[in-house]
Amino acid sequence: MRVVMTLCMAVLGTGCAHSSKAAGPEQGARAETLTASAEQSYEALDFPRCAEGFRAAAAADTDGAARAESLYRAAGCDALAGNTQAAVEVLQRAVQGGYFDADHLQYNPELAPLHALAPWGDIVAQARANLQKAPEPPLPVPTLAGVDTFGSRRADVEAVRRVMGLEVGKPIVHSGALFAQKEAALRKQFNLAFARVGMSIFFASELKGSAFVTVDLVDAEDAARLRFLPAPQGHPTDPEGLLARWNAYFQRVMPLQIHGQLDPETSVCQVAHCIGGFGHPDLAGYEPEFLEKVPKSLDALTAVLREDANEEHRAAAAFLLAYAPTAQETVRRLVPSIRDPSSTVRNNVLRVLTATQEVAKEPLLDVATVVDAASMPTTSDRNKSLFLLSYLLEDLSPEALRAHRAGLIRQLGESLVAMAALQQPINREPAVEVLERLSGEKHDTAEAWRAWLGSQPK
Repeated sequence: MRVVMTLCMAVLGTGCAHSSKAAGPEQGARAETLTASAEQSYEALDFPRCAEGFRAAAAADTDGAARAESLYRAAGCDALAGNTQAAVEVLQRAVQGGYFDADHLQYNPELAPLHALAPWGDIVAQARANLQKAPEPPLPVPTLAGVDTFGSRRADVEAVRRVMGLEVGKPIVHSGALFAQKEAALRKQFNLAFARVGMSIFFASELKGSAFVTVDLVDAEDAARLRFLPAPQGHPTDPEGLLARWNAYFQRVMPLQIHGQLDPETSVCQVAHCIGGFGHPDLAGYEPEFLEKVPKSLDALTAVLREDANEEHRAAAAFLLAYAPTAQETVRRLVPSIRDPSSTVRNNVLRVLTATQEVAKEPLLDVATVVDAASMPTTSDRNKSLFLLSYLLEDLSPEALRAHRAGLIRQLGESLVAMAALQQPINREPAVEVLERLSGEKHDTAEAWRAWLGSQPK
């Protein structure tokens, strides 16, 4: 059995105060629909409509904590739209309604325009008073430990950092909207085909409470790195309700994991990969169902992975296919989706493939397939691909490794050395592992690895 504990999480949206009480079915469904519409407006950077949508969601929600969260989100959209007075008014309603994540409020960059206004101090004080009565504390605001830039030959690292305007050593709250605006500015300034700002928060190990930002860039002339499969358009059914069950498990396991409530000794699973295991009493009922139903639903789950227009469904299907009867079956069904158009789906596919190869005793994938995956543009693409490549090289025969060595150094050497210089450990460490397997050597710095690369035959 394997223990697969996530040490960090990628942040895809703004933080929230979670409701512990569900609304009635009709009100809850309407509020969820309005919230989803408001999120779409936020992602489209249509801030007036976003604010209107979150206000409507708050009005429709009968649960106090969820209503306060929607009002808080409306305040962020108002502030982004330049409507500071409206933002203050709705934020006052949020804290009067119980919003309690005071640190998130204080460090949220979307609300920075409100800091100079007279009511700001009282709003923060009310949130801190609410926190004293909260049923459980919110996730702490992390401290920015490093900013990395990767992927462009043209974009100057220091210039990119100036555009980002982030301060290492300071608390950081993720803003998808502000990051999207920075991405647009970077694309224009440096003639890029792609720019993506990602943030990862560590909630375990010695890095607990740290956040790292990675700015992934693709130069216009390297647009081939953005070669993905066409977006699926289908709507297959949920086989045996497995997608719904996986998502229910995911919603339960993540808060437990983030708050350190999973025991690493008992939080295990019976396949190569799982998110956080099933040792906690709240999770124990899920895995027997996956073990029973997935082997009978492989074709249906594969259809979801390849055909479903909903990327959340595809992402869940990728995780569930870890429960195929054999490692070879898991790999066969996942490999065609390595270049899914969704970075979340790609992450899940590569994550399961990596865990599956890690416990295997023989190579399960072609080296060329993994090398191609390592050229994809995002942090989650690269770090999973390189961990996968490291495990794959470990399982090659000495003769096969020697046969691949020169080609891999030629194809990946520059990228591996660049990644060895990154600050974020989950991006640096797999590159170093691959370099060690190719070289048979160990070096402590990126400069030493660059010297080694320079000594290799051209």
